[in-house]
Amino acid sequence: MAARSIAYRHWQRALAQWPIDLLRPQISFQNVMRRRIDKQFGPSDTKETSYDPVKESKDTLVTPLKPSNESAQLEQVNVLYSLLENRYFKKVGLKVTDIHGRS
Repeated sequence: MAARSIAYRHWQRALAQWPIDLLRPQISFQNVMRRRIDKQFGPSDTKETSYDPVKESKDTLVTPLKPSNESAQLEQVNVLYSLLENRYFKKVGLKVTDIHGRS
């Protein structure tokens, strides 16, 4: 697919900014979501040779995919961006000391 949709490009951009989980490096949120959106939007341009659907079903919860709806995909990407930008943390006005225990 030569031209990717706007939602697909936003997914890729948001996942590139997502922090790496140091506690669980073997299960990457980015890789799970990339496989999911590649299935959703069609074949990818990236070469991922280690994809194993049996292993994926054991590692993650796989939900059935519905046909791609651009506006729904953009809403989901917006939620991911809001988490990346700490919108909810800023909206409530919490301080770092509020989320960490005092003991």
